[in-house]
Amino acid sequence: MQEKITKLHLWPSTNFIGNIKLDVAELEFDKLKVEVYYETLCPDSMRFVRNQLYGAMIDGSLLQFTDLVFIPYGKVGSWTNPSNNVTTLFCQHGKRECELNALHACIVEHNTMREQLDMITCLLNGYSTDIDTCATQLNIDVTAAKNCKATRTTVDILKKYGNMTDAIDMTFVPSVAIGGVFDIWKQRSILHNFAKVFCRKYKEKYDVYLQDCY
Repeated sequence: MQEKITKLHLWPSTNFIGNIKLDVAELEFDKLKVEVYYETLCPDSMRFVRNQLYGAMIDGSLLQFTDLVFIPYGKVGSWTNPSNNVTTLFCQHGKRECELNALHACIVEHNTMREQLDMITCLLNGYSTDIDTCATQLNIDVTAAKNCKATRTTVDILKKYGNMTDAIDMTFVPSVAIGGVFDIWKQRSILHNFAKVFCRKYKEKYDVYLQDCY
């Protein structure tokens, strides 16, 4: 039987709540939704995922308290040819970014949340990092993601993520929504102090203080 833990002081990196030893595998924590709107060739997106998000999720042990959603789209224009009804996307950093956004979207659709975080962080380590290199290093199966990219059009893959991006008032990439709320005025704080903002929002929503927050 799983127990949902609320209104307690939690130490994510240990198996203790107060002086009580617990089997962490049997616990089900409340999860705070984090939506990351980013572009695959955007330097600021790369820095945020590598330097803020990954460290908080893995080194800070916050992933177990998070419903993490990657939205690889960003600032994209589109044009549909009236003669053949074919849509062309124009990504901020060129056609290659559109293709990479679609590849990331396929990873999001076909891999677990932890695998997504690991793969996307690896891919954002440079401008030429490829999916097979990251998959081999991380021992992650990306067969389904690669098949998704090979058998569907980029426009089709990215339609969902474009709709999600268009639903917020995004002026800067990356942008982050926490707890289902996108606050344009809090973006600087989130992008530079993600873990602290996450912990504060978690406490506000669930009345739980995550002891290892930093």
